[in-house]
Amino acid sequence: MKTKRGSQVLGRGLALAVLCSSAGLAAAQSSVTIFGVMDVGVQRLSNGGKNLSLVSIDGMQTSRIGFRGTEDLGNGLSASFHLEGAVGPDVGSGGDWRRRATVSLSDKAAGEVRLGRDYVPTFWSISRFNAFGTNGVGAASNLVYGFDGASSTAKTVIRSDNSVGYFLPSNLGGIYGQAMMAAGEGSTGKYVGARLGYAAGALDVAGAWSETTNTAAGAKFKVGNLGGSYTVDAFKLLGLYHVSKQATREQTNWVLGGTYTQGAHVLRFSHVRSKNRDSANGSDYSGKLLALGYVYNLSKRSSIYATTSRVQNSATGKFLIPGGSAVLAGQSSTGTELGIYHSF
Repeated sequence: MKTKRGSQVLGRGLALAVLCSSAGLAAAQSSVTIFGVMDVGVQRLSNGGKNLSLVSIDGMQTSRIGFRGTEDLGNGLSASFHLEGAVGPDVGSGGDWRRRATVSLSDKAAGEVRLGRDYVPTFWSISRFNAFGTNGVGAASNLVYGFDGASSTAKTVIRSDNSVGYFLPSNLGGIYGQAMMAAGEGSTGKYVGARLGYAAGALDVAGAWSETTNTAAGAKFKVGNLGGSYTVDAFKLLGLYHVSKQATREQTNWVLGGTYTQGAHVLRFSHVRSKNRDSANGSDYSGKLLALGYVYNLSKRSSIYATTSRVQNSATGKFLIPGGSAVLAGQSSTGTELGIYHSF
């Protein structure tokens, strides 16, 4: 015969078992990750005749902190979120999610639908097919972004607000791609763009296109690019052709670079040539960037690096390495940096 106390103990035991099994199920279905990068160095810039020394950030990757999570909904379906913000470790700044703020639904067979603030398709070719990514004095983006290397040329040079994106599933035999649309919401920034690529073995190649309503009058900022990389043993060769257009203005860019990896040592080099034309006023100028860098990987998450680069302009060109003073037409710009990188 069961006593009242025995019944209470049994009931509490069953309740605890149910609670533990539910917690285990939730843990198996969901995951949240905190991640980030800290990248700080010292930099010397010489733009024209003016020199500047500074404690710099983001010489190899952008310093950031973020949170991402995934919930397994069963039958190949999952929901996820991604919140990521830049930080300035040199002065302790930061505290927003402007790098990325998205929520997604994914199906292993059908792909992913993603909403929020995210990178535009044409950005990924600049980052993926450049030996220095889009960071530091050696980055091709110092010339390639928008017009004259200015990410402020349009709201959508790097990312887009108010976007709805679709990504192909990862089981298509090396084919990858995405499409994105974004609402202007009564202002500039209405966007449409797409990217399609193929990666298998040593080869990776992709093309992308986009169009942004960039002025109140409806002028279109158009971008197209084609890039690729090929790996042979320790060598990786990278190339990119990138064009930006708006009204009578056009900038074409060619990027050629590579990396050589031997154990913990990585050598990087890049050559960029940009040409800017404006048929309305006959403006025609060009600039080129040469960069050489070295990375020593202390571990999988920590590195030290050094980069030096130089921008040379045509007689009327004003391309430069950002962070210092402006240059006069035809003047050169040089940069050197040493830094420490750590990811977590």
